[in-house]
Amino acid sequence: MEIKKILPKPYEKSISPGISFDVEIGYTKYEKAIIGIGGWLETDDKKIIAEIREEVPKRVEYSEIGARGSSFDREFKEDVYKTTLIALLDRRALDHIEKRRKEDRKGDVKLTLNLNVKTVDSRAVISHVHEVEPEKIGLEPVKVYAGRETTNWRILIYAYTPKYSSDRINKWILSGCERPVFLAIFEQPLKKEIRIPSTDWIHDYAPKLGLGEYFIVEIPKGKRVIGEAWSYVEKAEECFRRWNTKGVYANCREVGYLLDRIIKEKFGKDSFNYKERWGRAYARFEHLASLDLHLEQLKQKYMTEDVKIDKDDAEHILIVTKLLIKYAEELLGEK
Repeated sequence: MEIKKILPKPYEKSISPGISFDVEIGYTKYEKAIIGIGGWLETDDKKIIAEIREEVPKRVEYSEIGARGSSFDREFKEDVYKTTLIALLDRRALDHIEKRRKEDRKGDVKLTLNLNVKTVDSRAVISHVHEVEPEKIGLEPVKVYAGRETTNWRILIYAYTPKYSSDRINKWILSGCERPVFLAIFEQPLKKEIRIPSTDWIHDYAPKLGLGEYFIVEIPKGKRVIGEAWSYVEKAEECFRRWNTKGVYANCREVGYLLDRIIKEKFGKDSFNYKERWGRAYARFEHLASLDLHLEQLKQKYMTEDVKIDKDDAEHILIVTKLLIKYAEELLGEK
């Protein structure tokens, strides 16, 4: 038994956010019948974030389970059990998914589906027998008087055929694999890793899971300025993954210094492009990027311990820094 196919998508039939999984499980028809599926969903760091259950347990009027060792053997074939599984996610689970996604280089969501598939399995094996006339095996024949049998009996004899028979060591006429047990309930674990691309998560999942909507900015990695500036951005992102907010701000400031120097060299310090177009944008950036340098002064001004930089501030300065690089590249590319 194995997971043949799985399709994740946002679950929209509940007031709670969730993910559904259209699943196809391969199994041997007539040898077993699937009677229930449960399990759990975990992130790539092995943290359990939700219980898995079937959306609507498959309703079966009846499910046939056959016995081995008969002409019915030919009906034992691979089949597919189709169902929809759901995982309802609370706010802590969603926050953890977002945290892990931001730590992924591509921003993808990596999950693992752990299932327990409960089945009823057939253990029945038929050893074939047929009637034989007693005299054919040296016993007293059946007596007939006036056209009627006076001894009403026949001998049942085992008939072995290579195609339809149980194992030769099985001495039972009807058995459950050499025992008088014909059905057994099993639980088989199945595991499947799932990767949801960042673009799908942002456009398809986030709005429906209550994570808000994202906007995407294409930032080309140009030559000269952008190449060097992006090395600082990469260092800032590494600091962000370690929750080192001061490192994020420090590297972002270096980007600003670098871009300001090159724009000045390109256009001249008294030019309209440098003083007005670039100057206004850079002034706002410089004010924002210097926030972590003035925390102690701000604590004295506001007289509260709430003066601090959080991950939201660090993420914001990262986005603004990338936009500043894009703007600088466009200025430098103008004719």
